[in-house]
Amino acid sequence: MAKAKLTISGPTETEEVLLGPKGVTLGRGSNCDVILDHANVSRVHARISQDPFGRWIVEDIESNNGVFVDGQRIKAQAILPNQQINIRPFTISILEESDRQTALGQTTRTNIPIIDKGLEEDIVSYRADQAAILSPDLMQHLNELTSRLLQLSSPSELYSEACLCLAKILDTLVAVVRLPCNSEPLPKSPDILAYHFGGGAANTAALETFYMHFSKRVLDAVRSTDAPVMASSGPSADRKLELTIVDEHKPHLVFSARVNDLGDFIDALYIDILESKSPKEMFDFVEAIARQINFAQKNLFLAELTKQEKALREANIQLKEKDRIKDEYVSRVTHDIKGHLAAIQSCLFIASDQSASSLSDKQSDFMGRALGRTTQLTNFVKELLNLTQMRLSGRLQMEAFSLSDTLSKALESVARKAKDKSITVTSDLDPSIDQIVGNEFSVTEMITNLLFNAVKYTPENKTVHLEAKSHDDYVQIDIADTGIGIPADELGNVFEEFFRATNAKQREKDGTGLGLSIVKQIVERHGGKISVQSELGQGTKFTVTLPKKGSTPTRS
Repeated sequence: MAKAKLTISGPTETEEVLLGPKGVTLGRGSNCDVILDHANVSRVHARISQDPFGRWIVEDIESNNGVFVDGQRIKAQAILPNQQINIRPFTISILEESDRQTALGQTTRTNIPIIDKGLEEDIVSYRADQAAILSPDLMQHLNELTSRLLQLSSPSELYSEACLCLAKILDTLVAVVRLPCNSEPLPKSPDILAYHFGGGAANTAALETFYMHFSKRVLDAVRSTDAPVMASSGPSADRKLELTIVDEHKPHLVFSARVNDLGDFIDALYIDILESKSPKEMFDFVEAIARQINFAQKNLFLAELTKQEKALREANIQLKEKDRIKDEYVSRVTHDIKGHLAAIQSCLFIASDQSASSLSDKQSDFMGRALGRTTQLTNFVKELLNLTQMRLSGRLQMEAFSLSDTLSKALESVARKAKDKSITVTSDLDPSIDQIVGNEFSVTEMITNLLFNAVKYTPENKTVHLEAKSHDDYVQIDIADTGIGIPADELGNVFEEFFRATNAKQREKDGTGLGLSIVKQIVERHGGKISVQSELGQGTKFTVTLPKKGSTPTRS
């Protein structure tokens, strides 16, 4: 297998990180394996990992500024070693160092070029209708290969083991190369996934002196057909262009067959053998080998996926249990704190009552501050308690209720705060909106929270508007303000727990960052969706859709 390094070039320095098959997560947050410390990088920005076939996959983890490969923004894509990934302002690439060994104990060459020998090679495609019965020796070899492949436990070992086994059986050169799909040009040197020589194919000195190459005509042919191909070649007229290291002065046969189709790429088995050493049924043998490798690969891939799925399920169960224990603890603690705060508030109300005792101006000021801070802390504890109880409660109790009445009550509850800031709150409620199935208390809390947020972040003498429309199976509620807006690079984080936009923290010091997280959970518990649009300095609009008859809750 190859050792891989992740090379990261940033604005100030370059660093290298060892890369294992499980991969790494990149971003700014503490949950990331690699920290990209820059304001433009999302807290969890991207993940680079290896699939069971050995491909490196880069995924955009719902980041704000995106992940770019070759200038194109991607969601998820397989990438080649040394192909550049851009996570602004960082440039990232994967460097693989081969540690594969030949049967002779020498490190294989992974920069073998592709040479076009033109008419010197006669390409023949395999015809299934002319298939021959394999000789007893070849059947024994095929069974030996099958036995070796069945002993493997990981797809990543498959190509190397197959090449090693075949190279010893045939006493020649065997490789597996990765090629771009037929619409893309061949590279100057293909990506060699595995590479082995037979024990008697060459000596150590030959490995150092012979010039090797792959046949362009063979690789082009195998890209355009699912069947194996064969090329025959006489002795090379050019002493500098030996077909392989086995013997450049004698005729060769080259066989190639697909062993995996990856969409944009194919993996091809490549066997170069002296014509005198090639068994009579070699073409049929190669076809059987390719089918066997492909079959083993699918089985290993399925086993790997099953193993990963089981591990993920077990990890998910453990995480859910840890979350439940954490939420229960937080719920108990916040409930106790809420009781103590209520008692403190009562004492402060009595102490600050001018009719009960006379306070100096200084005492009155301190008492007012204490009462204000206690109120803020009480509100925070209430929100935290609501959030944890919602997580612990599971599914909400649903029943039919009047949504129009709920919307009217929510508008009434925010009216006083809006009046204090001279903000005009308008509404446009579709008369056809009647009853929906849901949890009335939670829906009221959700709408009220959005309205209070709209008023809170809208300057004086401006407007907030609520609009509700009825559709066939769902209702749509829009709450739009003319407030400070949300920065574009922070818009994707507004529903995260404890997150507050930068300009929101500058304008309003008080705030928990829990309100919108609670809103999102309420919406999703009802099987609905919520989205947000905003323009900095112009305002924000939240759009909520709720099914009329209830639905299976969506997953965030």
